[in-house]
Amino acid sequence: MFPNKLTPGYNLMWESSRMMLPEHREQLLEARREQMEFRYPVLDDDQLMEINRLIVESIEEERAVAITYAEKYGPVEFWGWIQKVNPYEERLKIVNDEDALILSFKRILSVKIS
Repeated sequence: MFPNKLTPGYNLMWESSRMMLPEHREQLLEARREQMEFRYPVLDDDQLMEINRLIVESIEEERAVAITYAEKYGPVEFWGWIQKVNPYEERLKIVNDEDALILSFKRILSVKIS
């Protein structure tokens, strides 16, 4: 038996409209992108104090850190040494063997000393 439009699992949602306007397609894709976007968690004061303590400790002891920070589609981890902290612009610069990252304090989710 050959599948037809009434066969379960065979594209019933779009069967009636084989052609789709570009505007409608873009709306569907935008809705999917919005669902995939990462929502920043709100850190409490204890978590912020711990992040601050670990950053200060890594600078004083010149140890590498692994920082997890928020990107558009999820958390990302970057490791390296903290080279510069700018409290006025609320940013820090992390450098490793291959790359450098300038990161806003607001995007930091967690810090681990390596």
